[in-house]
Amino acid sequence: MTEPATSPTVLKARKAPRMTYKQEIQTIKNLPRVQRLIVIMKIAGVFLVAIGLEGIVTGQYLYTLFFVPLGVFVSMLPIRIRTGVCIACRSPLDSRQAICPRCGAPQM
Repeated sequence: MTEPATSPTVLKARKAPRMTYKQEIQTIKNLPRVQRLIVIMKIAGVFLVAIGLEGIVTGQYLYTLFFVPLGVFVSMLPIRIRTGVCIACRSPLDSRQAICPRCGAPQM
């Protein structure tokens, strides 16, 4: 058997630098109150689903019937708030900008 003359080109995606723990906490502190509430609701939804799954394990199916749908509902609420400023660096943004041109942070 013969090998092809050229090997296939492998393209790698550019990796953006990850935020440190302190940067993530600072970003959450910079959020307006409404967006902070949304982040808390998303995290609470995950915990509600976990409580419901624990109900399956322990045999308390009433927990499952109540907490799993509630957790999914809370986690999947399609809430978006546009403030006109970047969450991370507070620089002004256009109405349809999803990524901050100054710091490169994605907007929620």
